[in-house]
Amino acid sequence: MKVLFFNGINITPHIETEMEIAADLVKDGHDVYFVQCRGELHFCNINFTHAEWICRDCRSRQENSFNILGLPPEKILYFSDVAPDEKIIPEKFASIDELKAFTYEGSDIGMGVVSSFVSAYRDHRLDTEAFRKDIREGIWTSLYVHENAKKMLDELKPDLVIFFNGRYLEIRPMMRLCEERGIHFQTHERGGTIEKYILCDNSTPHSLENLAREIEDGWNAAGPDRAETGRRFFVDRRNRIMQSWIVFTADQERGSLPADFDRNRKNVVLYNSSLDEYEGIAGISGKIYPADNIGITKLLEAFELSSDTHFYLRVHPNLKGLQNTQVRELEEMAARFKNLTLIRAEEMIDTYALMDAADIVVVFGSTMGVEAAFWGKPVVLLGHSFYDRLQGFYLPKTHEEAVALLQQDLQPLPAGDDMLKYGYWELERGIYYKYYKGTALFEGTFMGKSIAVTPLQKLVNFLLVKRKRWMNKLKKLTR
Repeated sequence: MKVLFFNGINITPHIETEMEIAADLVKDGHDVYFVQCRGELHFCNINFTHAEWICRDCRSRQENSFNILGLPPEKILYFSDVAPDEKIIPEKFASIDELKAFTYEGSDIGMGVVSSFVSAYRDHRLDTEAFRKDIREGIWTSLYVHENAKKMLDELKPDLVIFFNGRYLEIRPMMRLCEERGIHFQTHERGGTIEKYILCDNSTPHSLENLAREIEDGWNAAGPDRAETGRRFFVDRRNRIMQSWIVFTADQERGSLPADFDRNRKNVVLYNSSLDEYEGIAGISGKIYPADNIGITKLLEAFELSSDTHFYLRVHPNLKGLQNTQVRELEEMAARFKNLTLIRAEEMIDTYALMDAADIVVVFGSTMGVEAAFWGKPVVLLGHSFYDRLQGFYLPKTHEEAVALLQQDLQPLPAGDDMLKYGYWELERGIYYKYYKGTALFEGTFMGKSIAVTPLQKLVNFLLVKRKRWMNKLKKLTR
């Protein structure tokens, strides 16, 4: 079987994950190929300024991994001079939504560009005029990848293509071509803990349908300790124990509540998400409302004259330090609505103490929704989420239904084992690494060796960049 690794995110643990998968494929006698970028891409998610020293460091990491794997040079493919027609790239886009709609030969190029740029600049409503030049570079890169991917698939004819995640502009075109041509592909991502990775067949890690199936299948195949494992997920989260990602609540002051918290009124606690995480993923956001902030505003308006109901919005800690569109809109809400207490991302108010004190918890998809349901709170879920097919949540279909629910004295809904199913899936999802050992979120060794760029390699890369710039200046002076 011919397997092509179309990689683009050469950072730990994603590059090691590809080496992990490749090592077993080579061991089993499969024909394994890798694509290596030599700086041809004008934009990528680890180097969106196209800084040459980052390009060199990236290539060094990849070459280190190839050496550890023992990959022969003839198994490394490179981008060619197949360039896109720049005339098809619009001069500008009026909005993010217009950019999302841009396609080329059936591939949603614009959606990949949005996903990458929103992630890079942390603003779900990125100013397309201010970033006009960068967006054009992003589209050029995606089209360049599209044309080269066609050529690679035509020439190599792989049976399987493997890549990271699938949502970014330098990877998404290959995924769409595989779908179009019926070529088996797999996407990889972090697993439930740093000891694991996930591998999705002909899908991305964000497919809600596949995730729902994963949750059920994992629970049905689990052993007798499944309930204990599922419970441990929630207990560990509450105790700020790292699982697969940063613990955003680690620095919060345990037990602390807002100074104006009044237990004599109905207290509705809202947990939002950082919208830039989901803007480029189709099907995640917007069920009743186009975006979280719009939904929050409409709910506050509906209860503006109700003195016995107060809303507390715990801004997601991942928004700490940002002054993007989402944060600015939240500040405007805080100034406008007297029935809202805004708990900013930087504040040390305890997320879990707030949950315990809430009469009703409202979420748009945040993990706090499933956590609150586990800890016995009535939860109103207003958006799409990884857990929205489980029992235990109030699921209004309209704004009017949402308002009617919040006017009631809601009680927790029975969920059976569904919360435990989710907790079990979160901790157990994925495949255990055999060759990679993670020591932190972005650190680890593969086959006992580090792929990280050494200080000497960094110095050499730096000097090579300086030498190239000096030579270019010299050429100009001697013309």
